[in-house]
Amino acid sequence: MNTAEILQQIGLTPKEAQLYLASLQLGPSSVLSLAKTAKMHRPMLYRLLERLVDEGIMLVTLSGKRKLYAAIEPKQLVVYLKQKESLLREALPAMLALSAMGTRKPKIEYYEGPEQLRNLYRLSIESHPKEILTYFPSKYMAALFGKSEMVEVINERIKQGIHTKTLRSHSTEIPFEGSEEREAALREARYLTEDIELGMGIIIANEAVCFFSPIEEDFGMRIESSSFAKLMRQFFMGLWKQAKK
Repeated sequence: MNTAEILQQIGLTPKEAQLYLASLQLGPSSVLSLAKTAKMHRPMLYRLLERLVDEGIMLVTLSGKRKLYAAIEPKQLVVYLKQKESLLREALPAMLALSAMGTRKPKIEYYEGPEQLRNLYRLSIESHPKEILTYFPSKYMAALFGKSEMVEVINERIKQGIHTKTLRSHSTEIPFEGSEEREAALREARYLTEDIELGMGIIIANEAVCFFSPIEEDFGMRIESSSFAKLMRQFFMGLWKQAKK
């Protein structure tokens, strides 16, 4: 994706992305200069400026009696997105409660590609379970996230106080920061016996079960169903009892 397309992915319209990039190129500028560079009529430009200023993506300054408009620095866009994420997290419990009032039919969702799979993994944490049951080989996790982001995701789970029972396999584990920690990482880990090899990763959290294919197949699924989650918990705990500390 080019820069304009990436800006659209974070919520800007095509015209807003065009205006932001024009402003970034010019620096503090008048409406007339922005209109020429962005190739827009001024009535439309005023509407776009009003929204971007309200959102905090563009700033207004005065030079004498003239109003000048300037795009925030690209690094500040990251701060802008984190503020949006913080607001969404604040509203999440209320939205989840509202969702629970609707239909209780099972939901099945399909995910494909690295970005969707990373989002699927994060969903397990963002549902705020007290505990998650997981078999997610660190070899695959590192390939999906990269080691540094993998540690960030694990630290976010610890920060939220989410405990985990983790099944591991000697053939699919690699060392990473905190991999041997148990109590501090809120992690209880056991190793599967050598005769058991699971073909997919699995995370069980609340009433949802997430499956992750091997990296070469690049897909995942999320099934939200209390009865299915109960079944998979029993399956997981059966393996847990056989596994070695």
